[in-house]
Amino acid sequence: MVDQPQKRVIVTGASQGLGRVLAEILAKSGWRVGAVARNSTALENLASTPGVVAVRAADLTDAEAARVAIEELVEELQGLDALVNNAGKVHFQPFEETRAEDFLRVLEQNFLSAVYSTQAALPHLKSSKVASLIQISSISGTHPLPGGSAYSAAKHALVGWSRSIFGELREQGIRVSLLHPGSIAPNEQEVASENLSMPPEEVARMVLHQLEAPPGTVVSEVEIRPLYPPRR
Repeated sequence: MVDQPQKRVIVTGASQGLGRVLAEILAKSGWRVGAVARNSTALENLASTPGVVAVRAADLTDAEAARVAIEELVEELQGLDALVNNAGKVHFQPFEETRAEDFLRVLEQNFLSAVYSTQAALPHLKSSKVASLIQISSISGTHPLPGGSAYSAAKHALVGWSRSIFGELREQGIRVSLLHPGSIAPNEQEVASENLSMPPEEVARMVLHQLEAPPGTVVSEVEIRPLYPPRR
């Protein structure tokens, strides 16, 4: 039997939280992983994980920095089959107190970073036999978030853009998938004590399900929430 070649994936925002867990679970599942984030120290620790082939520290809100990081990771991975746009940051601030520069920063972190990373990765994804683009959105990308209007606006932009390019890229054999998670706990202890947030491992497994859907099939959108509602 001829061994199947390992699939190659880049995970953005991979230094902590869901991104780090994603990189670890994908590596354990047989993927060759490239990781990119701002925190170089955390990335160096992640680089010791078997299956994590390459890491790069970069500010993905800068289009040129994103292009260089993606290109370098693709070179080390020797190609690319999937990009998981996970980079982003939750932002809570009343709209009346949100300055224009705050709004722009949140849009850059949660929307434009994904655009820039995708633009850099797209030529390489087109060379893959089964290519996937996974966008980590949020419940706030499909529902309002009072007190977090800038973040919700950025995630709504991510959703609208992703749904639009879905139709463009499927014609080229590239699967575009959205994942809308609810509250994600930073660690297992919080899940056990509060039971109001999901462990990041559960969300990561859903991403793996989207990535490993049979060829010719796309799991286009998934909403995943904690069972119990948040306390008011």
